[in-house]
Amino acid sequence: MKFRKLAVLCLSALCLLSLAACGGTRPANGGASSDGVRRMAYVVSVRDEYLGQLEEAVIEAAANHNVAMEILHAGEDSVKVRDCVELAANHGNDAVLINMVASEDAPSCIEAAGDMKVVFINRVPVDYSLLSKNVAAVASDERLSGFYQGQFLGDYFNALNQKDVSYILLHGTGGLVHTELRTQGVLNEMEEKGLNLTSAAVLEGNYDRTAARNAMTELLSEENVPAFDCIISNNDAMALGAIMAMKDAGIDPNSVPIVGIDATTDALQAIEDGEMIMSVHQSPEMQADGAVMAALNMIDGKSLIDQTDYAISDESDYIVYVPFEPVTKENLSDFKG
Repeated sequence: MKFRKLAVLCLSALCLLSLAACGGTRPANGGASSDGVRRMAYVVSVRDEYLGQLEEAVIEAAANHNVAMEILHAGEDSVKVRDCVELAANHGNDAVLINMVASEDAPSCIEAAGDMKVVFINRVPVDYSLLSKNVAAVASDERLSGFYQGQFLGDYFNALNQKDVSYILLHGTGGLVHTELRTQGVLNEMEEKGLNLTSAAVLEGNYDRTAARNAMTELLSEENVPAFDCIISNNDAMALGAIMAMKDAGIDPNSVPIVGIDATTDALQAIEDGEMIMSVHQSPEMQADGAVMAALNMIDGKSLIDQTDYAISDESDYIVYVPFEPVTKENLSDFKG
């Protein structure tokens, strides 16, 4: 009997340790399942500026759709993401929404999910064959985010009759599919617009404002600072970090066009102030709603986009795309307030 009690105590301690490692919180809208309430978990890889908004949007979408949503924070650790998915399964959830650290983590996440429905949110698996009637993805088409940046910059420099353009690239986390798609999209479109591109510098910013600020500060402090005509950032946070570094160095951010992605609150203000020239809106609310609805529809055996206005990707029947939208001073009022 003593051994049995000890085993129960050890198991309880192990569960608490796992929950702590995953940064777990109980369901966001009030607890255990009741009639008509589905139970889901959202596994968050990292809480940067945009993903913080996405997490809040997931909580709101869950409340709107009568879902008890458990939030599990894994940090930027692929192993912990898998552990959190397994913990979500052990808690008896019907489905799990997962924001992966890296797109290659999908197989281990699917395995850990067991019988739960799986929705990868914001980051899509590299291998689309992993997707199925039980495993879906909800994101935005990352090729378009860079395309919109490139389209804007191409038109901007062509209006100046400037074909030779030197750029600084603020590069997001390496190894992520969307980092490379954003980068390829903007550079390819600028070249399609007839620009002759030269890289003044590629700065690793890891999608982080402080990291980008530090990298830009170091570049601007060099004895021979390379000439540049624009700053291309894989997200808004890094663009804002670069703006801070320019101000620190006594350089007016208005002197070159700076473009980002996400259309965060701070970025919209920077556009209004003339410090950024454009961003690309990636709606956290629509991604969150699309992911919760996809999970509910899978549980009920319906189409992923049943009772939604979202679109299925041309590449896979199990990917739901939420549209990107370019944001400039001209349409800023559509996104502020």
